[in-house]
Amino acid sequence: MSDSASLAVINNNIEPHPALAAIAKVLGTIAAQEWEIVRIWADALLWALARGDSYIQIPRDRIAQLRSCRLLVGSAGMYSPFILTQQQLFLGRVWQLEQDVAGSICQLNRMTSEQLGVSVAEDLQNWFADDASQQQRFAAALALVQHFVLINGGPGTGKTTTVAKILALILKHVWQAPYPPQIALAAPTGKAATHMANALQNALLKLNLSTDVFKPLSALTGQTVHRLLQLHPPLLVSPYNSENPLPIDILVIDESSMLDLSLFKTLLQALKAGVRLILLGDANQLPAVGAGSVLAELSQPTILTPAIANRLESLLPNITKFAVQQDAGIAACVATLTHSYRFDPNKGIGALAAACINGDEQAALSAMDGYVQLQWYQFGWSDLCRQWYQLQHLWWQAVNGAEIHTIFNHLTDIMMLAARKADAQAFNQHYRRYLAGKLGVDTENWFAGMPILVTQNDYDIGLYNGDIGVILVDTDNNEQLAAFFVDGQSYRKIALSRLPHHEPAFAITVHKSQGSEYDTVWLLAPQSPVTHEDSGFNRALLYTALTRARHQFTFCGTSAQMVQAIKNNEQRRSGLRVAVNELMQQQTQMSLF
Repeated sequence: MSDSASLAVINNNIEPHPALAAIAKVLGTIAAQEWEIVRIWADALLWALARGDSYIQIPRDRIAQLRSCRLLVGSAGMYSPFILTQQQLFLGRVWQLEQDVAGSICQLNRMTSEQLGVSVAEDLQNWFADDASQQQRFAAALALVQHFVLINGGPGTGKTTTVAKILALILKHVWQAPYPPQIALAAPTGKAATHMANALQNALLKLNLSTDVFKPLSALTGQTVHRLLQLHPPLLVSPYNSENPLPIDILVIDESSMLDLSLFKTLLQALKAGVRLILLGDANQLPAVGAGSVLAELSQPTILTPAIANRLESLLPNITKFAVQQDAGIAACVATLTHSYRFDPNKGIGALAAACINGDEQAALSAMDGYVQLQWYQFGWSDLCRQWYQLQHLWWQAVNGAEIHTIFNHLTDIMMLAARKADAQAFNQHYRRYLAGKLGVDTENWFAGMPILVTQNDYDIGLYNGDIGVILVDTDNNEQLAAFFVDGQSYRKIALSRLPHHEPAFAITVHKSQGSEYDTVWLLAPQSPVTHEDSGFNRALLYTALTRARHQFTFCGTSAQMVQAIKNNEQRRSGLRVAVNELMQQQTQMSLF
């Protein structure tokens, strides 16, 4: 929050946060006079946390006053309700959360692999032979010489292919035990985990691997991070910790931009000593719904330490040189992939994605007006519903024919995404009313051909937040309706009465689309004024929606709305990067003595 925004809170331009009263009952009793000073900033901080920020910025002329509140406001490392570092005010628990995450990352960073032989360099050269794969080759080498690495890249840059090769190289050259390592693939949502596992299996088939390497890798499947940690509602407390760690030797987490601070801390503290952790993600995508911006905070241009640079020299004799400095910090753990095998950066979706990243609204408008791959659409609800039904004609043909395999094949043909939940709900309502007349069925309840999105994990049934299913006629049960979900190469049937919380999914929000890909994506720009509770229509949201599309993107809004989104580059405030780098620098200084 800016100084002016903080002062707006003081002037009562924003209503008190709903949690403020409960905090006031406790802290107002402990230190009534101090609470009168702190209350305004506590309110601003609560609203900032709701937006995903870790702290607020305090105007310089108010710092001394806050420092005088010694019972409620402490310095870094103190056990206080609030922590003030320079001009940054944190809730004490959030400050500690970032410190805990930073400490766990530094523990992982201490681990390095044994010296690797010339055969590793040969495989790296052969497996990443073309010039376009140099960045992937560097990422693989980095993951071989240290136990924590973050691979950041946009869609089509080959993150999963790179990981498949990393795992194969580890098993072939690094893993020394007489038994194969325990490997886990996970992601924040079930569909993202499944997508990663499928892509990894396809990549493995293209490698010429020995049986002892291929066999354990070919058995890998994906799961949600919550399932991995056995986080069951309502407490969401994992049975795994430093004393009872996960029995995993190598962990790959995809779609890491969706990890919030709390979940990431739980994950890190569940890992055993010596584990290898590989984070994959796109730092330009939307951050997690919860507080923090883990991937964006950790992703930065690569800078190597002298020790890592020396180890990479023998593996990558012809690789482009990186900057080297002793106190590189987290930058020494990051590999960034920029070459897209899917999109041309000079036209279509690739050009628009680049314009979003660079904040270049003129380039964005030029891309929209120059290529068939990108389209504008101005609409009324009735016109949009009619157009959408025509675009889904193959879907409805398959539904009418009860061709379940064909139905699921068309599930990712086209998707309507919405910037706001209210707009997704509005489209679902309008479209269902349109379908009632077109199909001659009651669409107020379940009906054949209705896609649904699971919104709550159900471990007993085996359905998880983000899973997509379809309501279809159950030909084995007197033509009753049931929900069907993909289950490997087949489909599983769930009685409607057993479904966990779910919602119609003719349209879903951009947030809920993360981890998915569709041939064609339409994006509904906001159809109502922004409210305080809504997340902003910003650059990251537009980029995330755009990059869900493989071939076609249509923007349902005005050029002014697109320009507004690209100009609005909301960045979450977080102290994680500073915390990690400070601890790593301390490690470096201690190692020099």
